[in-house]
Amino acid sequence: MQLAPVAALAPSRVASVSYLAPTSAAAVHQRDASPDGGGDLDKYYATAQGKQGADLLRALHLIVRTGHVDRGYAQARDELFGTVEDTDGDNQIEDLFTGLTRGPITDRKNGYDKGLNTEHTWPQSKGATGIAQSDLHHLHPGDTVTNEKRGSHPYGDVSKMTWSVGEGPNQAKLGIDALGETVFEPHASAKGDIARGLLYFYTRYSQSRPSDFTLENFNHELPTLLKWNAADPVDDKERARNDAVQRVQGNRNPYIDHPEYVDLVDFAHMPAGH
Repeated sequence: MQLAPVAALAPSRVASVSYLAPTSAAAVHQRDASPDGGGDLDKYYATAQGKQGADLLRALHLIVRTGHVDRGYAQARDELFGTVEDTDGDNQIEDLFTGLTRGPITDRKNGYDKGLNTEHTWPQSKGATGIAQSDLHHLHPGDTVTNEKRGSHPYGDVSKMTWSVGEGPNQAKLGIDALGETVFEPHASAKGDIARGLLYFYTRYSQSRPSDFTLENFNHELPTLLKWNAADPVDDKERARNDAVQRVQGNRNPYIDHPEYVDLVDFAHMPAGH
């Protein structure tokens, strides 16, 4: 399969994506996890080896669905603020939108008292319901005012700014993108993390859709997400977070463990859908 270079993708040329029909393939073996979140990643991704395109996407869906535990929304938020976003144990929590930290924070109540709540990068109104509502791979602490401004707008690159917070490398903004859509743009260092979280969410839920699931945002976001993924690659902090999420809910984000899967799935050439 000829894969399109990520950097060459333009918003008007990237096809909308759909979901793949559920497959009857056998469920994959759950990863042998060690207490510190490590383990045999080769075994965890064994059924994805050698695949690409739709076949790889189906394999990854089965992998991340297997062993995924619903912690419940209240418990998931406590774990988000208490451990998942605090992998170094200093009780300082980063605002997704600006990258600025606040603390001391040990649970969601502390977070709320410090002006942070929970950002669903895939909005609840677009299908982050049921088990997806508490899926830590797409949840992040976010400033309450900024979170309200983001609302359910898609993520994107702002061409004409209408609102902003923070300065310099910590600026986040709301505005209009090159296609005339209202979008929200976080600070640069969060862009790859958000992109990989949303690619995970599509992989995890497009074949087993929660209620109200829609690709309305994702279809518009996709070209930008692919660009952000390439421009802001995986770092050690994101790997540590992936380990922490696995310890809590039992599954991993494959696009953090294997960044090459983004190109191999070839999201840009998925069939159109809603």
